[in-house]
Amino acid sequence: MATQRRGPQMARRADRHELYERAVQNPPADVDFIKRTFKSLRGRPARMLREDFCGTAAICADWVKRHAENRALGIDLDADTLNWGIQRHIVPLGRRAANVTLICQDVRAPLRTKSDVTVAFNFSFCIFKERKALRDYFRRVRRSLAPDGIFYLDIFGGPESMDLREERTDFGDFTYVWDQDAFNPITHESRCLIHFEFPDGSALRRAFAYDWRLWQIPEIEETIHEAGFSDFIVYWEGVDSKTGEGNGIYRPSRKGDLSPAYVCYLVAVK
Repeated sequence: MATQRRGPQMARRADRHELYERAVQNPPADVDFIKRTFKSLRGRPARMLREDFCGTAAICADWVKRHAENRALGIDLDADTLNWGIQRHIVPLGRRAANVTLICQDVRAPLRTKSDVTVAFNFSFCIFKERKALRDYFRRVRRSLAPDGIFYLDIFGGPESMDLREERTDFGDFTYVWDQDAFNPITHESRCLIHFEFPDGSALRRAFAYDWRLWQIPEIEETIHEAGFSDFIVYWEGVDSKTGEGNGIYRPSRKGDLSPAYVCYLVAVK
């Protein structure tokens, strides 16, 4: 007699890190942007990259794939996530795996390694809710950069970023749900959740949860300058004239369009 299946199974078999990488990250695009802008601003290629809040270290892995001299340092507090990234991204690099160092510690801990580039993507620095804590982190990043180093961040905003809302994106074999679950307009504290839903009706609820302050670009710029950086550049995404959606091309700008929601790169020059 055939074994009877006990209800929906897809969520039980799902790997939340794999789903996150598919739904949220695009390391090749991030690395392309870093390479292009660093060369444009500094006139030389960057070779040493530090990825703060690196998670699965996907950017570290993509970075060292690009050139034999490229090296990467990834820092994160979650040992289980780092170990997942080692097996998924670092071991398959073969000999170039030796060019990647992963450390389980606070990103504010002192390090001797000087990087050409430090990145803090996926809005990760928003974990620092007080301006003093944010400024302290930025200062520590600046000290860890080479004399002509550059610090890369990204941020999201717009009126919709303060709404309580769920946004669903269909990936075929799963649906990615971005859930803006709570927002305090006085403190700008924000709780955001990620869920994954599957065609068989099962779901991974609260696969990831974030307790952030939703910083605004002028606040970040002021704090970057307080931390000692010499310049701050916003790279704003262009708009496709046919669809009205973002076109994936980011250029320096001091005036953004009035989008209900946006994601942009922020670049701090030492």
